Amino acid sequence: MPNDNLLKEPITDTASIKKLLPHREPLLMVDGLHYYNEKRAIATLTILETNMFLENPNFAETGLIEHMAQTAALMTGYKYSIHNLPAREGFIAAIKNLKIEQLPKINDTISSTVEITFEMANMTNVYVVAKLKNEILASAEMTLVLKENE
Repeated sequence: MPNDNLLKEPITDTASIKKLLPHREPLLMVDGLHYYNEKRAIATLTILETNMFLENPNFAETGLIEHMAQTAALMTGYKYSIHNLPAREGFIAAIKNLKIEQLPKINDTISSTVEITFEMANMTNVYVVAKLKNEILASAEMTLVLKENE
């Protein structure tokens, strides 16, 4: 990956993450933004024993999918913050070609890379790959829609 990371340093404190996302505990499924450019972002999550998506000792598939979707949301939130706009709520409109290879466990730190494949108005199509170290955990194509400003 070329060094086109627009972050000066990773964003890993919860207060800063919360400014970029509308999500809050216990549904906050990202704890760091480590890479960002206009088309790609990388976010992480360390799975704690208090995580609501834990199915001992594994992180549930639904939690993994939510982490992947929140990686895309974090990317959008950071993009909005650069332009001094507030984070917007959104939702997953569709998931295609979901492949879950394996599930992480308590204390694992997973990393998801999201890449925008298509963007128009309030709709964004992304391809997301979640990994543990260099092993692929899951991949999917997602269509995400931002709610209209009220």
